[in-house]
Parts: sequence; structure tokens; C-alpha cells
Amino acid sequence: MLKGLGAPQLIGSAAVVIGLGLVSLYSASAVRAELVFGVSTTYLLRQFEGLAIGLAAGTLAALLPLGMLRKLAFVAWGGTTLLLAATLTPLGVQHHGAQRWLGIGGPTFQPLEFAKLGLVLGLARWLSSHDKQLHRARISLGVPALLVSIPAGLLLLQPDFGGAAILVAFTVVLVFVAGARLSHLAAATAVALPSLALIAISEPYRWSRLRSFVDPFADATGQGYQLVQSLLAFGIGGTFGTGIGAGQQKLGFLPEAHTDFILAVVGEEMGLVGVAGVLGLFGLMGVASLGIASRARDSFSMLLATGAGLLLWLQGCLNAGVAMGLLPTKGATLPLFSYGRSSLVVSLIAIGLLLNVARPRASRRSGWR
Repeated sequence: MLKGLGAPQLIGSAAVVIGLGLVSLYSASAVRAELVFGVSTTYLLRQFEGLAIGLAAGTLAALLPLGMLRKLAFVAWGGTTLLLAATLTPLGVQHHGAQRWLGIGGPTFQPLEFAKLGLVLGLARWLSSHDKQLHRARISLGVPALLVSIPAGLLLLQPDFGGAAILVAFTVVLVFVAGARLSHLAAATAVALPSLALIAISEPYRWSRLRSFVDPFADATGQGYQLVQSLLAFGIGGTFGTGIGAGQQKLGFLPEAHTDFILAVVGEEMGLVGVAGVLGLFGLMGVASLGIASRARDSFSMLLATGAGLLLWLQGCLNAGVAMGLLPTKGATLPLFSYGRSSLVVSLIAIGLLLNVARPRASRRSGWR
């Protein structure tokens, strides 16, 4: 199955997701934009800006020689880590008690999205350069742990525990795919999980989120409010939904309806059929990315394609899991779909990297090879 799927399926499914996302975004954000900005299309037009930038950046990522990407991998890791550090300076922008954005008098962006890409590049470079030595724990676990711990530590200072957990998950998957010994991974997991659990419950707001995740209706007007409203939206939608634009939860009841919980808007307006269709498209993108990775010509390309695919389907699974109450509440966009220009740009770069790995190499004569 993997061998038969690749670039055409990836491009097709991504295009449909983007199209459906723009329609859903306008439906979810029009009233809010009208109240905040006086223009109902504000969020939609901003998303189009991100789409234009992302298409340009994704095209560049698809055309750059893989050898150049390999040489610049650690530079990308270092640069995106510095962006995370900059959020803790006066350049950082605070929102809802967290300092996760950068901006100087103009549009803000979230460095976490770019740090995911930088980590993927850094891990792909290190693991592919030492693929004959991955039986040694220092090589397969030590350096990857260093590469993830610095950006993850900066995220915890913002604070953003969920973002740090995502970076750790990326690292575990790539180290496993690279060929590290399962015994080493098991030992590292046995050490890491208690540490993550301790961090998760060390702050009162995180502990409160975990309790509301277990039983959101116990505090339906407090910590459980978002999840309760999201579940209500899915319930109202039923099988076929109320119709695009006819949903009520987005009218001030469901917070972050155009970003973190846009899938709940889809559930209300398009029903189970619409949600299944969106998730099916993400599944197709995921399988297509694995097909591209399985046909990669070298270890770096394979790991790069795997990591780029994770940026799409793993975050998609996270967002869907939160909206449906399967995972604790975590602010994360639905890639290519919900509002978020940083996420959209990085997602399109990830698609560009996958297309880069997928394209034929026979005619290349570049010295970067």
C-alpha cells in the first residue's frame, strides 16, 4: 500500500484540506472578525497571506538540493532555537498568560512551529550521519536528547508543556525509525515518562487541565468549558450537520473556534460525515508521506520525509484528539486547516520537503549532492 502512494496523493489531499479549511475558517471566524475588526473577512484574508508565503517557501523547499538542506540542518536547528529563546526577551508577546509569540509592532508569529521543522532537520542530519553507530546509546540517544532538550526547556519557560511534549514525541519517532536499539529506547522512555508526568502536575493550571480532561462536566463553566462546548458542537451536528455557516457554537460559546477547536465547528456544520472526511484526508496525507519516506534513496532523505510527515499528521491527530476529548486541552492548530499563519507556512514547507524527497534525482548534477 505504501509503495503505491506518494506525491500525487499528498498534493491532492493537501489541496482539498486547504480548500475546506478556508471555507470552515470563514464560517468559524466571520462573526468574531466583524466584532473585533469591523470586517468579517479579516481572518480569512490573513490566512490567504500565510498561504501565499507558505506556497513560496514550500516551493523553495521542494527545489533546494537535498545536499544543501543537509548542510544547513544544524543551522536551521540553531536558528529556530534562538527564535524560541527570543520569546523570553522583551521581543516576546504575551497572550493568555504565556509568552510564546514574537513580533515588533506588526504581525506576530509562533517560533514553536519553526522549531519543529528545525528539530526534524537537526535530528535527520545527526542520525543519518551516524547510522552505522546507532547501536551506541551515546549516539542514538545522547545527542538527540541534547537536540530536543534545549528547545523543549525553552518551551517550558514560556510556558508551553504541550509544545515541549510534541518535540519529545518527534524525537522518539525519528530515533526509532533511524534504527536505534529498542532496549535503549525502552530505558530512555522509562526515565523520561516519570519526569514528564512530574512536570505535567507541577503547575496548578496543568493539574487542573488534567482533572477537567477526565471529567469536563464536573467544571463545565470553568476549566472544562472549552471541551464541553466542543462536545456539544459534535453532538448537535449529528450525522450530516446543520449546514455550512449555520452552526451556533462559534457565536461566542466555543472559545478559539477558528483555531484550536475548528474541528468542532466542522462537526456541528458538516456532521460526522464532514469530520470523517477531514480525518480521512489527513490519513491519506500521512500514508502518502510514509510512502515517500519508504522510497527515499538515503537515510537523511528518509528521516527528513518521516519528520515532515509528522508535522502534518501527528499534529493533526493531536488537534483532533483535543477537540474530541481524547487528549488533554492543548493549544495546537489543525495543519493546513485552522487559522494560524505560522502553522500554515511550516506545513507547506513540510509538504515541499516531502515533494523534494519524492522527485527523481537522475538528472541532478549539482555539487550539493
